[in-house]
Amino acid sequence: METNRNGFFSRAWARYVNDDHHWIEKQRGILIVAALVVAGMSFHSGINPPGGTISDTQNGRYSLGNAVQTEVDMDNFNKFVAYNSFTMITSLAIVVVLISGVSLRNKFWMWVLTLGAMFGMVCMVATYLQSLAMMAPDMYVNVMSVWMSLIWMLGCGVVALVHTIFFIVWVVMKLLKCRMPETSDGKRNQDASEV
Repeated sequence: METNRNGFFSRAWARYVNDDHHWIEKQRGILIVAALVVAGMSFHSGINPPGGTISDTQNGRYSLGNAVQTEVDMDNFNKFVAYNSFTMITSLAIVVVLISGVSLRNKFWMWVLTLGAMFGMVCMVATYLQSLAMMAPDMYVNVMSVWMSLIWMLGCGVVALVHTIFFIVWVVMKLLKCRMPETSDGKRNQDASEV
């Protein structure tokens, strides 16, 4: 009875370099829908910010349609808008890549999509935390919410880092493989000329 001595990273590497990515091609439509839902959610939270918008001028003191939070704390509102914008733009970029018809069997595009998805999720969690802080009295956010969000962001960062390492190793191995035939052919020619 033979035991499988390959470790986790060996199996993960073998799966990464395997060129059979037909499953992701079949899921292209689902990925587009998911990215569009995230983009739509970001758009909605951008035009309906936490706290709402001003609907009564109260003797001309406030401008109609402005976000209530702009009157309270413009810095926190700007952070919310930045995180929300990054989420929406990243999701739309993923949709563009998927709609363009680029082959998802291409390691570079898979790496780009993975990093884009991880960045989009981190920005979505940051938007969520910022909106909680904007709606809470004295910017207080429950410690459990903060920790869960930070752990999620850390997990996304680890996944992005692992994919980046695998991608870099794959590129280096491809480059070395391209150079190997040249050196071995040159060595064979040199050996043949010596004989």
